[in-house]
Amino acid sequence: MDIRTAKPNEKNIIIDLWEYCFDDSPEFVQWFFNTRYHHDNTLVVLDKNRICSASQLLPYNISIRGKNMKTSYIVGVSTWPEDRGKGYISKLLYRSLEEMRERKQWVSILLPFNYDFYRKYCWETCYNYNLYTGSKDNFLNYLNKIEIRGNLRPVSLPEDLNVLETFYSYYTNGLNGFVVRTVDDWDRILADARIDGGNGYIYKIGNQAMGFMLLSDDQDAINIRSIYCKNIEIYLEMLKIALYFSVKNKKVILQDKLGLSFLPHIIEFDIIKQEKPFVMGRIVDVKKALENLPSRFDDELVIKVVDPFLEWNNISLYLENTENRLSVTPTHKAPDFVIHISVLSQLLWGFYTVEQAIEYKKMQTNSRYKVKALSSIFYNTIPYIYEDY
Repeated sequence: MDIRTAKPNEKNIIIDLWEYCFDDSPEFVQWFFNTRYHHDNTLVVLDKNRICSASQLLPYNISIRGKNMKTSYIVGVSTWPEDRGKGYISKLLYRSLEEMRERKQWVSILLPFNYDFYRKYCWETCYNYNLYTGSKDNFLNYLNKIEIRGNLRPVSLPEDLNVLETFYSYYTNGLNGFVVRTVDDWDRILADARIDGGNGYIYKIGNQAMGFMLLSDDQDAINIRSIYCKNIEIYLEMLKIALYFSVKNKKVILQDKLGLSFLPHIIEFDIIKQEKPFVMGRIVDVKKALENLPSRFDDELVIKVVDPFLEWNNISLYLENTENRLSVTPTHKAPDFVIHISVLSQLLWGFYTVEQAIEYKKMQTNSRYKVKALSSIFYNTIPYIYEDY
């Protein structure tokens, strides 16, 4: 058994494996492997020179507590049925994390087919979102008093890049874990919506852009993927105009991946609201991920990290403030906190606060009076991501 990066001439084999394991449309598969796939970002497991398993590492930059970090979105983890149960995926994931560390990517994200499967390797849910589903009529009843003052037009790049960046920056200000998007990222997001019969649309009142949204016309519903604007009044106008995006579909799916609701009392209109788990996160190198985070505390503390999967993360670290940045040094001092890597990942992303992690008995504290210091590092924030691959 061997693990290596894929060769250029192995692309069709990896496409075949993808199509066998996943139910994506032919249009999506063609687009993905023409625009997102690269053999240098693909790892394969071989047995007797035959590809048995594969995974892909899609590079991104994300903002973690004000620090831009390189990462890879792990996608396409797949194995032929006759090769399952042989431990290939465990070795492939370990090698993927090694590769990310070599690329100086200190954190990892993925959208799992099964959350418990990846918990075995210490990924944990770090993002969630609210999903609203209901009939178009029920949404319109909810928005009955909202007046639409503007109109929509399709996004056009590169002309509209400044509009997209302005509202995305406003929306993500103060959030955590979001992708720092490039022009290529915007192209990809729009192309993905178009594959599903949608697009990006700018909402204008007169000549002024007030926000933009991502819509698709799926087989059985209008899918409102995201709305970016600056206030609730405009949000509701944009939501209402989106309901007219499709004539044929009478069902509406609204995804609020911020996890906060702009929509009080909506469930009183026979609209179902569900909180859904979304992307999982994992710290790849705990020392590198934590060092130089913006620091708000004037104390010092020691954490002991437990990582059953990555031996280099089993370490005790002395944390202190140095010129408003977090200084991180290996130490043999007694720990104030013992934290499993999956819980530390959730603290880093802001899925839990320190107090919540202690209350839910997810971490051990030996120094209760140090809780305030740890909370000043992992202060309360909201994790947000739109991207699902």
